[in-house]
Amino acid sequence: MSRLESGMSADNALFSDMVRYEHETISGATVSNSNMGAPIFWNCQLQQLVLDSCDLNNARLFAGCTIDQCTFTRCDLRAVGIAQGEAVFTHCTFSSCDMRGMTLENATFIDCTFYKCRFNDRILQVENIVRCSFTGKLVDITFEGNGKQKLIANFEHCILDGVQFIGCDLTECIPPTSKNHLYVEQVSERARHAMAVINDDSNLTEEQRKVLVRYLRKLEHMEQYIWNTAHMKNIYGDDFVETLFRSLGCNAV
Repeated sequence: MSRLESGMSADNALFSDMVRYEHETISGATVSNSNMGAPIFWNCQLQQLVLDSCDLNNARLFAGCTIDQCTFTRCDLRAVGIAQGEAVFTHCTFSSCDMRGMTLENATFIDCTFYKCRFNDRILQVENIVRCSFTGKLVDITFEGNGKQKLIANFEHCILDGVQFIGCDLTECIPPTSKNHLYVEQVSERARHAMAVINDDSNLTEEQRKVLVRYLRKLEHMEQYIWNTAHMKNIYGDDFVETLFRSLGCNAV
């Protein structure tokens, strides 16, 4: 049975099922094609680890762990457990990893890169996502701030499907450049004006008006927003999207 140690190189290794690492610094290890069991890291520093095609499903991070300059490629991270505020990832790269059940919302990510990873249906706090870059598709992710917090993130090569932004400033985001994505400023002012326009639009049914106003109210406290209009049309239909963006003074792409 293997134990994760500094400088080790292992391929297709069998790790002990339950190992507790306390106050340890583990660096420079390379592990591939391995099930790493159910390690518990307690106030540990993990540095420059390279993990390729590893199963970390049962790993746990507690008591202020730091993970720095580590690379995770094609790793299964679905059930990685992180206590709230007890893990900080810096300068890490996640490539083609499955992160769908990982408690991402409890960790802080600084200068990290996510390349074609799978994670969805998560609420990520803006203060915990700092100068990160995303490539691939984000599905049903909410970036939430406490008012005017800046979300510093690069979505240039991203597709945003059902991604929402709440209580945050997007001026330091790089929006997607792919087709159908629309970055709009002065959203709060536009939304207030749009509600007046919609209320006076005699061509709308009462139900259509209610749905549009309900959507616009969610934008009242946002100064910038990023939409994927193609995804919106799949959810709400062409007429809703065209009416919404016309009332906002924008052209739906």
